[in-house]
Amino acid sequence: MISCEQCQKKLVTIFDNEGCDSDEELTNAHLKDCPACRAFRDDMLRLRKRFVSVSVPGLPKAAEKQLMQAVRADSLRGENRLKHQPRLLRLPRVAWVAGLAGLLLLVVSWLACYTLGKEVSNLRGRLETSRQELAAVRHDLAIAQAAKQLEDAREKEQKAISALYFRMRELEERFDRYSSPGTTFLPAQQNARSDRPGDI
Repeated sequence: MISCEQCQKKLVTIFDNEGCDSDEELTNAHLKDCPACRAFRDDMLRLRKRFVSVSVPGLPKAAEKQLMQAVRADSLRGENRLKHQPRLLRLPRVAWVAGLAGLLLLVVSWLACYTLGKEVSNLRGRLETSRQELAAVRHDLAIAQAAKQLEDAREKEQKAISALYFRMRELEERFDRYSSPGTTFLPAQQNARSDRPGDI
């Protein structure tokens, strides 16, 4: 069961067409047992009928005519003001915001493309420089390898010449030894015998 204050509040909401079915059920149950709230409801009904029956005062015809002329003149001035404005200013704010957003997007895209283009050209320049440096390194390496091979060949040639020189000296010394006047040659058989191990 609701109190009288709650019932009267719900009656006001019902009269203002803001109540629901449960509010009507609660107020009807309360009104059966409460004469004070029934009297409050009857007073509200009487006031509502009185207000509905009162006629709305109207303007005199001359004042109504002047008011309508002023409204028409004001609307014409507004239309003329709107016609003299640039077409862009006549667009609603949403169109302005969309246009500015599209323009901003185009500018950002152009800046991104410009930056990427510069970066790509820088990378191409670096790549070309790296290729040239690599070619120079390969050229230097080939020259170094050729110089190393030439040095090795000279060293082998020098060793061969030295070995040949020592061999010639040895042959000259032997020739000098055997060609001296006091040297006697043993027969070939005796020399072969003395070369065997154990024969002295």
